[in-house]
Amino acid sequence: RRSSDLYLGWEVTAECNVLLKCKVANIKKETNIVWYKDEREIMVDEKHDFKDGVCTLLISEFSKKDTGIYEVILKDDRGKDKSVLKLVDSAFADLMTAFCKAIAESASELKIQSTEEGIRLYSFVTYYIDDLKISWTHNAGKIKYTDRVKSGVTGEQIWLQINEPTPKDKGKYALELFDGKTTHTRSLDLSGQAFDEAFAEFQRLKQAAIAERNRARVVGGLPDVVTIQEGKSLNLTCNVWGDPVPEVTWMKNERALTEDAHCIVKFESGKYASFTITAVSTTDSGKYAIRVKNKYGTETGDFTVSVFIPEDGEGEEGAAPEQAKAGEKKK
Repeated sequence: RRSSDLYLGWEVTAECNVLLKCKVANIKKETNIVWYKDEREIMVDEKHDFKDGVCTLLISEFSKKDTGIYEVILKDDRGKDKSVLKLVDSAFADLMTAFCKAIAESASELKIQSTEEGIRLYSFVTYYIDDLKISWTHNAGKIKYTDRVKSGVTGEQIWLQINEPTPKDKGKYALELFDGKTTHTRSLDLSGQAFDEAFAEFQRLKQAAIAERNRARVVGGLPDVVTIQEGKSLNLTCNVWGDPVPEVTWMKNERALTEDAHCIVKFESGKYASFTITAVSTTDSGKYAIRVKNKYGTETGDFTVSVFIPEDGEGEEGAAPEQAKAGEKKK
């Protein structure tokens, strides 16, 4: 039998991983190590080494699923030794408390971020797990969450969202992180200049978001290029959007078109803009555009019309009555 003293324990790393550590002695180059959890072998990617007389097993993204009985077995031509670590019940609870403590201690100081909905306070942790209990206070009182004031976690960001903030939301905020034994706190004073600047940025972002949602735009339907035979009628329709309903102008070679019997434009239901040229001629060739405009913005959709004269006998049969050849449609 091998002569080796084994001791299996754990530690929580600065990166918020759990490291199982086995102190070993009297080992040889040929010594083989195998880890087990609940009597099933654990496949380990990296080759084991015995640096400083310690072999390790790294558990990342630690959670309740990692509860169990761990064993490490060392084998060589002299025999084998094993050590057991029971991470169940109170032993697992002790490890989880230490794990949550490491996460809480990794929390960054609270910062302020303005959004189009309001003001967000947040902290980043190295890793997040539900076992770490989170609460927020405002002026030392527990915050009651509503549709306007919400708390949550996105990835490693722990946040408090205050929608449509008012002067009543000024004051001292604290994020409390309870690891199972101890409460760790991160605090911030949202008043004075800090509140005023955050509120002003929220107002700016809110107006920008409203403008972006409601600005006039050409949604689609126009081709890039239209090739059409002389004498045919050209009819194009595209969808536009805007609130308030945009003004629509059709242009040729950067000049507004004048509607007449030859050039007919329509705008229906506040979203369907159509453009018709009856009996096109070569003088109708050129660069065209539809321009839509409201108080939030202006957008232009461009297209080219190319009118051709058919050679004798070409296009007399089977030609489309309106648009003959269109290029790829805009997406």
